[in-house]
Amino acid sequence: MDSEAVLEKYGELGAGIRSVLFSAEEIQARISEMGAAISADYECCHPVLVGVLKGVVPFMADLMRAITIPIEIDYMAVASYSPESRDSGVVRLEKDLGLPIKGRHVL
Repeated sequence: MDSEAVLEKYGELGAGIRSVLFSAEEIQARISEMGAAISADYECCHPVLVGVLKGVVPFMADLMRAITIPIEIDYMAVASYSPESRDSGVVRLEKDLGLPIKGRHVL
């Protein structure tokens, strides 16, 4: 997709986009494939989907809709405020899981 098409499709949000690697349709198709694979592979397992807030929410919502077996979901939140913590990879856990995951299949 060229720059003009990106600006036309995304408006002001597209101003910083130089190229689109995957279309929305391609992403949704892959999420559907992933949901089908998870449903087949974990059919008898009742897995837990774990996401890191906040960026995972749109993806996880789409993935949950694509999964056809019973699942549970939970979220974690982490933060790094200082440049030093970013450079070292150290993050602060702001929200831990609320569900017990011992012995569970966690995705």
